[in-house]
Amino acid sequence: MVIIACGLPATNKTETTEVIARIKGYTMLRTDIIRREVLKDEDIFDEKVASDMDKRKLVYDTMFSRADGLASRGAGMILDATFITQSLRRRAAEVAARHGRTLLIQQTSCSQKYSLDKISRRTKDSYESNALTPDAYLNNKKKFEPVDLDDLKRAYPSLSVVHLLVETESDSEDGWYVIGKTVR
Repeated sequence: MVIIACGLPATNKTETTEVIARIKGYTMLRTDIIRREVLKDEDIFDEKVASDMDKRKLVYDTMFSRADGLASRGAGMILDATFITQSLRRRAAEVAARHGRTLLIQQTSCSQKYSLDKISRRTKDSYESNALTPDAYLNNKKKFEPVDLDDLKRAYPSLSVVHLLVETESDSEDGWYVIGKTVR
């Protein structure tokens, strides 16, 4: 299975997928970690760097290359990123389809206030994410495209796709719950 975390910054994408990884034993590929490797000579916390779609594409390219390698070895994986555009989700679908895997999209959802409060507690020194300001959240919110399962099925007709919408307005996994499920 190929699982992608999808959602705005500070919506508990990493936290929810860490639970899945622990239960399923899947490898996690996190753009927050990959970004530090790929853009090691840049200030990843700078707003211009963080919102640069070309730099974001480079990070995702690296993640998809690694995901393809894992899938070719039969490993289950979680791709932990914002996946704010449908084209990025389509690339994850391509990896899943090429290897005959189901694609599970776990979209996290919580209030803007919750996310901004969480972001306000982040620092460069103690956090891996480069979403450290309200602007980082709002820039992603402006660019976020709705999940389109029909688009994925048109591109990959034999692909099995599951979309879960998960309410994550809690710092505890006991407070997270599925509020929507669509299977194609």
